[in-house]
Amino acid sequence: MSDSRFDSVVGLFYEVAAENSGGGAAMAIYADGQQAVSVFTGEQSPGVPWNANTHSVVFSCTKGLAAIAANQLIEKGLLDPYAKVGEYWPEFACNGKEDTLVKWVLEHKAGLSAVRRDLTFEQLVDGHTVVEELAAQAPLWQPGTANAYHALTFGNLVGELVRRVTGKTIGQYLRDEISGPLNASAFIGLPENEFKNLAPLITDGSRLPLPPSEVGSNQYWMEKAMTSGGAMSAEVALPGIAEGHYFNDPRLIKAELAGAGGVMTADALAKIYSACVADTDGMRLLQDDTIRDAMVCEVDEREIWLSEGPWIRRGRGFMLHTPGWREWSSDGGFGHDGLGGQAGFADVKHRIGFAYTSSFLRGGLTEQDNQQRIIRELGRVLEN
Repeated sequence: MSDSRFDSVVGLFYEVAAENSGGGAAMAIYADGQQAVSVFTGEQSPGVPWNANTHSVVFSCTKGLAAIAANQLIEKGLLDPYAKVGEYWPEFACNGKEDTLVKWVLEHKAGLSAVRRDLTFEQLVDGHTVVEELAAQAPLWQPGTANAYHALTFGNLVGELVRRVTGKTIGQYLRDEISGPLNASAFIGLPENEFKNLAPLITDGSRLPLPPSEVGSNQYWMEKAMTSGGAMSAEVALPGIAEGHYFNDPRLIKAELAGAGGVMTADALAKIYSACVADTDGMRLLQDDTIRDAMVCEVDEREIWLSEGPWIRRGRGFMLHTPGWREWSSDGGFGHDGLGGQAGFADVKHRIGFAYTSSFLRGGLTEQDNQQRIIRELGRVLEN
């Protein structure tokens, strides 16, 4: 279904999706708490059309759901952003991390963008090794003094804080407090009975050639943030995608990787963000004061491992509208994007929830550019 107000956005969605040589894509928009657009195209798998119940991996869009969970706990007074992480997680308070604040975890300032020790794939997905390593190790830089994208570990850190505060894993919390009450089909840790609806990732086989990195160099730590050392190869984890993607492995899909492993429909992702800014199916996930605080820009400077910008603006767990680089539909937007052009966000100014998902991946930033074309057109429509 599609509200005629968004015809140009829908048309651009189909134009972008037609450029893909396989797989499928979906887009959903909620306006003032009501579904306004739900469109999809392509195939879930060879010979099986994409449908309204097709789920796909949304990569780092998962971080946005983890951020919603954390901000809910802050709103309820169960988690204090200015408290030390060790107050909730005593084992964490060691080796230079004793004064690390909860807010720094949400702002990618905790100094834990990578596990120091090389991990195996099995350790990456076992649900405890990464958390134990992060709790025990020294930070990579003094917490709170700089930022770097915590590509995978953001999910481990926030997920463990959620568990310490609520007694629930991040996947259980999502189901019980966010997606379940909204009847939104979104998972961090896909149940066995939902695999039949999962669209496997399809790639164009391109690879991102990476020169050998010197141990301890900026490139080394950037790669390790995305690969956990030996757990995944850099060519697969970085935007140059190779066939045999680790994110098609059922072990990873079942694991509760809140940094990158969420699986959901586009409608579910848009609906969740809608419920952050407007009454949606009788629910509001975050109150206005919480959103205002979460949207205060805490990061708009150079990442410690990078020498050139532009830099993404970040708030309390969310990516904020960054003109010319990572734009939402207005400066009232907050959410998160993901590898392959995935995106989910809310716009408090226009009271919308938006999601774009795709199972087709290729090297470079083509999908990111296409996603931005769609979002900019949405912004134009909303402003007019």
